[in-house]
Amino acid sequence: MLNLLREIPYFQNLPEELLKKIAQIAVLMEVSKGQVIFTKDSKATGFYILKEGKLKLYTIEPISGKEQIVKIVEPVALFGEAASFSGKNFPVNVEALENSKIVYIDREKLMELAREYPQICINIAQTLAERLYHLVNLVETLVIGGAAPRVAKYLLQNKKGNKVENFKTTLVANILGLTPEAVSRALASLKAQGAIKKEKKDITILDEEKLKKIVGGF
Repeated sequence: MLNLLREIPYFQNLPEELLKKIAQIAVLMEVSKGQVIFTKDSKATGFYILKEGKLKLYTIEPISGKEQIVKIVEPVALFGEAASFSGKNFPVNVEALENSKIVYIDREKLMELAREYPQICINIAQTLAERLYHLVNLVETLVIGGAAPRVAKYLLQNKKGNKVENFKTTLVANILGLTPEAVSRALASLKAQGAIKKEKKDITILDEEKLKKIVGGF
């Protein structure tokens, strides 16, 4: 548990003694594929850390009933912390995409420790600021005109080396607010321009500068 906590921005650079106190209030949970961890508008009494597996954060459009994926969460990652620290309800649903292990930390118990160790509060503030930056960046992506620039930006943001592995068209379409057909056409366009090469579910970036120009000042 201590090694896991060290990977979390909230708890980085904290003394070993304090990490052990946090570990004592952390609860390890195992969830099955398809299991819902929490639903939109449910009370946020704490936050979670994904240790193993994969989750999706999503909402359901009230009129059409269409699912809109907000984010895919992979280890090691926090989720639910903004609602938890604000004392409000969760803004999204969270479901396990595969069998997963998550750690739950109760808000009130952590706040008790934070009153004694102010460094926790400083770390929390810094982490929430980084999350805000991510959300602003997501909005920026959604307003970029056309499918090709959105897909190009997604590839640049998610590449490891010069590859984006296990690219799932439907999943990316949901993340970017596009249709799967639009994503497929965008990939075909990027391929025709010599910017990428697609082999099954893996995409190789052949010309990163060209992708950046397509995005327009990435």
